[in-house]
Amino acid sequence: METGLSAAETPQRKPASGRRRAGPMVFLLVMALGYAVYAADRTVLQSVITAMKPGLGLTDVQKGLLLSAQYMGVLAVVLFAGHLSDRFGKWRIILIGVVVFSVFTWLIGFAADFTQAFAFRVVSGVGEGIFWPVAMSAVANYFRENKGLALGAFYVGFDAGGAGGSTIGGLSLSLTSGWRTAFFVAPLLGIAVVAGLFVARSAFSAADTKVGTLALGRDALALVKRKEVLFIMLFAFMATYPIAVWQSYLTTYWNSVKGVDKAIAAYGYAAVLVSGAFGKVILGRASDTWRRDRMLVAISAVSASLFALFFYTSSVYVGFALALAVGFVSSALFPIMQALASDSCDGKTGTALGLTTTFQSVATVLSPAITSMFFSQGAWKAITLNVLVPMILVILVALFLKDSKKVKKPQRETSAISSV
Repeated sequence: METGLSAAETPQRKPASGRRRAGPMVFLLVMALGYAVYAADRTVLQSVITAMKPGLGLTDVQKGLLLSAQYMGVLAVVLFAGHLSDRFGKWRIILIGVVVFSVFTWLIGFAADFTQAFAFRVVSGVGEGIFWPVAMSAVANYFRENKGLALGAFYVGFDAGGAGGSTIGGLSLSLTSGWRTAFFVAPLLGIAVVAGLFVARSAFSAADTKVGTLALGRDALALVKRKEVLFIMLFAFMATYPIAVWQSYLTTYWNSVKGVDKAIAAYGYAAVLVSGAFGKVILGRASDTWRRDRMLVAISAVSASLFALFFYTSSVYVGFALALAVGFVSSALFPIMQALASDSCDGKTGTALGLTTTFQSVATVLSPAITSMFFSQGAWKAITLNVLVPMILVILVALFLKDSKKVKKPQRETSAISSV
């Protein structure tokens, strides 16, 4: 099957004897499905945490710790996992990650108290931290010249899984009046992902590259010392922070500030996720032709402008339209940023994306905590200040980004991945 890569671009590794290499669509589908299960396992807890509080006798502090437990696990391993994939190959690392976060999310359904639920959630986060950077680096390495489009499609899996996890939680509460069923159902697709990984195993020979001797501390430090990589790390943190705030508190903003019904606000948020999925694919594909550094500057500036208009418009309907625009434009920052990072790492993609995801994880942990401190001044100020000010900094950091790849001229022939 056509992969969209020329012979010169494809790593010179042969599939195992007698094994036919899985096609690009199969490979991408398995990776995106893995990201969907990852997201479902992550969001299902958020959708049932209110019901878990009396069920497990949680205090407010324990509730907060349980919500943040997965991020502790992610932060503990995310950089290390990316580096290991550069040394030992991506297939087995991804397989371990999927199995770990699926099994331990499932075990939360059996938790008898806070300690058990917290321990299972931390280990589930470890699995997420193993999967996240390695799956992205596998997609980036496999699709090479089309990595912007491929990473955009991969990120859509997260949006679909996030919506699916919330839906599973809601249905569990509605149909069973309990929260445990949600944890038994959400990880089930992990079985399909494991099966898919074995089907697509031969394709991973195109996702692994030999880059010589590797050492975690030395390699990571060498990458960070490079200015273009350092600015990508800073951009990863700065871009993640405001968008995480906006996504986390969008429904609260609509309900508390604009007086929108909670159900309608939830539907509106779902529409924003759909808009973001289109943006990731369309703008991600454009980044394969245009310079990614310039695209990130433009997208950051447009996103900041749309955010400002969103917060200062008095019309709910105009605000909804602006929210869709924000979702479309701002969501594309992440696949394009990851593609830029993979272009700037001399083949050490796992280590590089381990760095970006580490910075993103820190921003994801800090953003809701800091925003909640401002809620005493009102939801409007809390959310607005924590979105607009960081977005201005995002533009400034983006000005220092540098695209090391050669810009590819548009081609008449459409590759396999372009048909996504």
